[in-house]
Amino acid sequence: MVAKRIIIVLTFFEGVLYRTKKFKPDYRYTDNFIDNTLVDEIVLIDVSNSKKHRNLFYDIVKKISKSCFVPITVGGYINDINEISKFQNLGADKILINSLIHENDKMVIEITKQYGSQFVIGGIDLSLDDNVYKIYTNHGRKLLNINIENCLKKFEECKIGEILVQSIDRDGSLRGYDNKINRVIKEKTNLPVIVCGGAGNWDHFIEAFETSKIDGVCTNNIYHYSEKSISLIKKTLNKKGIYVRTE
Repeated sequence: MVAKRIIIVLTFFEGVLYRTKKFKPDYRYTDNFIDNTLVDEIVLIDVSNSKKHRNLFYDIVKKISKSCFVPITVGGYINDINEISKFQNLGADKILINSLIHENDKMVIEITKQYGSQFVIGGIDLSLDDNVYKIYTNHGRKLLNINIENCLKKFEECKIGEILVQSIDRDGSLRGYDNKINRVIKEKTNLPVIVCGGAGNWDHFIEAFETSKIDGVCTNNIYHYSEKSISLIKKTLNKKGIYVRTE
């Protein structure tokens, strides 16, 4: 049985760790908790407006990779193979790409050939508008003319290893995941699906796993993260028949 995953997402704006709300920097956090080994993965995303302070993000990836013992995914402004190689040398185990898939799918195919499908996570950023889910890139700033079905088809053609679905509407809301669209996406693809945006308490994790049948849940609400609380939620999930790693 493949274990479900609990994943931390950390967003950095010009080198500073922030919580986000609808993909915009909200308020600062602290990064003194990162050695928690009970979390299954960590995702680091650069949400700066440009690459002007990119070296600060490189330093962050290097620092965290040295102090953490779970897989690290890196995302944000990844658009060439040289930078992918740099992140890998800094300690990244996976990359998260979004815009690149829609702008240069041939390069994405080359990346998956060179590094393997498991190295690449494809991001889908969604917002509900007039009862229609629309897909965005560039941290929610650019609307794409593509529907969910064709987006998933493109991911599969590019040999993407898994999908990270982020709800722009729920981001920072603490109202829970958008399980309606998460369930639809999970049903339409054979790829593993992890979800982000809206978690405010551990019950939201349970609800997402039970109703959407997804493979992993992400959150960047750092106040949740203590070894005791993560251990408790994992034990609760296992008791409910949702298998997760507990040690």
